[in-house]
Amino acid sequence: MKKQMMCRLLTAVTVLIAAGSVAHADCKDEVAAALERQRKTSGFRMTTKMLSEQGLVNMTVDYVFPNRMRQVITSTLEPKPVETVVIGRDGWSRMEGEQWHPLHPQVADAMAAQMQETLGEKQDGSLGEFDCLGKQPVDGQNYLAYRGENTEPGPQNLSPGATEKPKLPDRPVRVIFVDPTTGLPARSIFGRADRLEKPIFEAIYSYPIDIKVDPPNFPGAPVDKPADAKPDEKK
Repeated sequence: MKKQMMCRLLTAVTVLIAAGSVAHADCKDEVAAALERQRKTSGFRMTTKMLSEQGLVNMTVDYVFPNRMRQVITSTLEPKPVETVVIGRDGWSRMEGEQWHPLHPQVADAMAAQMQETLGEKQDGSLGEFDCLGKQPVDGQNYLAYRGENTEPGPQNLSPGATEKPKLPDRPVRVIFVDPTTGLPARSIFGRADRLEKPIFEAIYSYPIDIKVDPPNFPGAPVDKPADAKPDEKK
């Protein structure tokens, strides 16, 4: 039962993180530049709050380039922390106080794919378009804000005279906040346009200098291997 709950929780989180493509406006290059700066760091930490079928989910994820991730989750239904480590396409998980075990292959594949989507070298094809919102204050600090909107699937009407559909006040949108000093993403939210003060998903990014992700230590655990160098570091 616990393993089934863990699988449902991990899968729900993966789906929420990967939620939605975005579209419409002219600041895509600025968002792409911020994400590119993030990919040039050694790694970063993402602390999130999100709403899911499991209730409120709190999660901290350490990403280390090029292919490592450590994730700790608590939720309303399961307040006991669930820790997961993914290195390459291998993954392990445990509840606090229990033994490590390999992830179910489908869950491991989904989490590895989500990790690579986050850490991937290029995202221009899936990034979509963003509106510039200018400087926005959040918790006493000003950030450069960019809003992207989910677009309906299927072909777009590009015929002459075609009009853009009106934007509904409760449409889903994503807002990325960039630190104007470092040029790095600092926050991200996903929610309804008229209720962004209560987002479905909220993430805060930080960049610890000593961040690292090691494989779990347990009998029979895999021997650690040095992380591959980033493409621009290879000679």
